[in-house]
Amino acid sequence: GAYGSRFENLATTCVQICDTVLIDAGNVMKPLGKKALNIDHIFISHAHFDHIVDIPFLIDIFFEQRKKPLFIYGLKNVLAQLKQYIFNWEIWPDFSKINLLNKDQKAINFIDIDFNTEISIENFTIKPIETLHTVESCGFVITKNKKALLFSSDTYMCDNIWKEINSNKQITTLIIDVSFPSRLDALAHSSLHLTPKLLKKELKKLKRKDLTIHINHLKPTYIDEVTKEIDRYNLLINGGKILKDGDIVYF
Repeated sequence: GAYGSRFENLATTCVQICDTVLIDAGNVMKPLGKKALNIDHIFISHAHFDHIVDIPFLIDIFFEQRKKPLFIYGLKNVLAQLKQYIFNWEIWPDFSKINLLNKDQKAINFIDIDFNTEISIENFTIKPIETLHTVESCGFVITKNKKALLFSSDTYMCDNIWKEINSNKQITTLIIDVSFPSRLDALAHSSLHLTPKLLKKELKKLKRKDLTIHINHLKPTYIDEVTKEIDRYNLLINGGKILKDGDIVYF
């Protein structure tokens, strides 16, 4: 999922980095189908609905078939929000209190993560970095074989992103949020998302010329307008593109 909302055939944020690991969960069940059973680890950037919407369905549909827990990783406050507002026995059952069938393990395990602390999983390391959004949130530096991708998730203007990129030469690729056209700068400010004009301003902080920049999280209503602006500001650096659902990004 590559968009900032759902509309017709457009889906919300979800990045699959291998068969078993996701970053965010805005679009899991439809594209993966039965293969979604293989998902064991989900890293959540923040608790907004478009980034978590398929977690309840994932654990519900495959509950009987799962042989081990679904691990959900997030900042302490993010996991607290999931527990309070989603897995609370009112909106959805609390699967962290329910054992897998014929197992002593709970169906969901919530795992706290901290800014700048790496987690090694499969053949990757994943490091949460602080970003700027309306709720506590993080982006992720995903590293494999000494090359890395930084996924900003939802963010506004944020020095920490560029500090991380400038200091970590393993980062070859950035996927960054641009949600609204520049004429809606007041809305972008209040909701803490980027516009093409704001991203152009942010790029002045970039001290490298070898970074590939992809853009995601366009709001469906504004795709044509934002796309034209992105082209006008020449934001797709080093072969970058505006991501669509199902796109593959190499780094």
